[in-house]
Amino acid sequence: MFRNAPLLATLLVLAGQTSGLRAQHEAAETHQEGHHFDNGVALFLGGATHVGSDGHASETGIAIGLEYARRVANWLKVGVLAEYASSETQRDYIFALPLFAHLTRGLLVVAAPGVEFASVEEAGHEEEETEFLMRFGTVYEFEINKWAIGPQINADLVDGHWTLVYGVAFGIGF
Repeated sequence: MFRNAPLLATLLVLAGQTSGLRAQHEAAETHQEGHHFDNGVALFLGGATHVGSDGHASETGIAIGLEYARRVANWLKVGVLAEYASSETQRDYIFALPLFAHLTRGLLVVAAPGVEFASVEEAGHEEEETEFLMRFGTVYEFEINKWAIGPQINADLVDGHWTLVYGVAFGIGF
């Protein structure tokens, strides 16, 4: 399952690129129905699983994040996110600038370049690392008035290693 993470990320990017016109049309119709807000904030609660070099899960921990998104087109949002992930031997702080593209009314794909600050405990001492991060993901938003609940799954690529981040975001639009 984890060996296919690079393939999953590639497919998500291709899906976003090849369905641009359809996404623009559907998002424009959805925007005209009046259920969208120009701004939104969300709290993310979930888990993070580091994928070992052999393609199997090496360790799993919690992930908590905050994100802000601003609609810049009917089908596109830009934002900022801050996330904390912790496992038995590693603590990560992630800061990224996500782009959210609407494929359908509730389905979004995400691409987010950013930076990861990691504290890794090895052999009794703690090591600090700062690395470039690229996040690929998908979210499905269920909207109820100004509230949104969005299950999501993301694949983070950092220094050739993958981490799967999954959970639910609870948001409000304004």
